[in-house]
Amino acid sequence: MQLLSKIDINVQNVKTVFRREFANYFNTPIGYIFLGIFTLLINFLFFFITRYFDRGYSLQGLFDMLKLVYLAFIPVITMRLWAEERRSGTVELLLTLPFSEIELILGKYFSAFLFLGIALATTLLLPLMTYYVSSPDTMVVVGSYLGAWLSGSAYIALGLYISWLTRDQISAFLLSFLACLFIYLLGYQPVLQFFGPFKELLGFLSVSWHADSLSAGILDTRDILYYISFAALFLYLNKVSIQNFRRGN
Repeated sequence: MQLLSKIDINVQNVKTVFRREFANYFNTPIGYIFLGIFTLLINFLFFFITRYFDRGYSLQGLFDMLKLVYLAFIPVITMRLWAEERRSGTVELLLTLPFSEIELILGKYFSAFLFLGIALATTLLLPLMTYYVSSPDTMVVVGSYLGAWLSGSAYIALGLYISWLTRDQISAFLLSFLACLFIYLLGYQPVLQFFGPFKELLGFLSVSWHADSLSAGILDTRDILYYISFAALFLYLNKVSIQNFRRGN
């Protein structure tokens, strides 16, 4: 809170936008449907695709599947955040309110961030079941969930920015999906082999590469700083785009 005050952000304004946006996920059945599909899909993939029982009750398959599911799920939860406002024309009204650009952006960002956290919480039965039948490394489980949440937060910042650049949700979804896929492939070893001496640098830029590092149970501050920097970059670009829009009007 003190940090936000130092950079001239009214926390109450952020909360107001956050409450509005978060409530929008559950004002219609859409939010519940997304959560239901996410939970069913993850459980199906976990038990029938990752060979959970054959791999000695390993949870690694869960987090591998999350990386792939994110490519579609994150764009789904970010596509409407700005695109719907711009399509309906409410963005002009929103920008006349006594909120700064960053307050509006953070309110929307944190709403999606919490929604993602709720989605991840629906998977907690899987590690609880694993603790019952086996003895997984707690630090690995914690690091894996932290990596999953932080990598999701990075994709959310990217998706939020792309949502501003479009005027309809379908375009926002498709562009966000392609952008997330590109970032994901940067950490995919078979792809990196084509870049020779640059593969380590490109791997470092990948969201999934840092999630793999955290999944090893090593909470490296460099990984956490990467996610903060990645999200901050696209939130800043979003801010600049809104300022340019305001000047144009």
